[in-house]
Amino acid sequence: MNTYSLDTDILTKLLRRHPGNRPVVDRFREEVRRNSLFIMCPVVYYELRRELVLKRAATQLVAFEKLAELMAWKEFNASIWDEACNLWSVLRTRGRSHNDADVLIAAHALHFGAVLISGNVAHFQETGVPLENWNGPLHG
Repeated sequence: MNTYSLDTDILTKLLRRHPGNRPVVDRFREEVRRNSLFIMCPVVYYELRRELVLKRAATQLVAFEKLAELMAWKEFNASIWDEACNLWSVLRTRGRSHNDADVLIAAHALHFGAVLISGNVAHFQETGVPLENWNGPLHG
């Protein structure tokens, strides 16, 4: 069984009905059929929910909360915070500046052994987190 952590951009595509989002939706459905485990990173939850609240997107908010209920909520613990601090320090030493949210999302996925699914692959370069981009066609 695979374990996945979905980045904010991927969850957004799951919530929006748009033909361009079809590859993400198809892959998500395929992984659900395979009984893959999806974990929810609290930072991703915060990033997406705050935007839906700001936009007063009631229908999408309900859909997001239903989707979130299907995922395993994995809280941050001291070990993840330490891992994030170490990761940020290593990246900074290499001259790479990363958004704190992205460092936290990467550390969270690493801690739980999850593959991070994101269309923003560049945001997670050099973090060591296994990455997949589901924005392309589904390959069998």
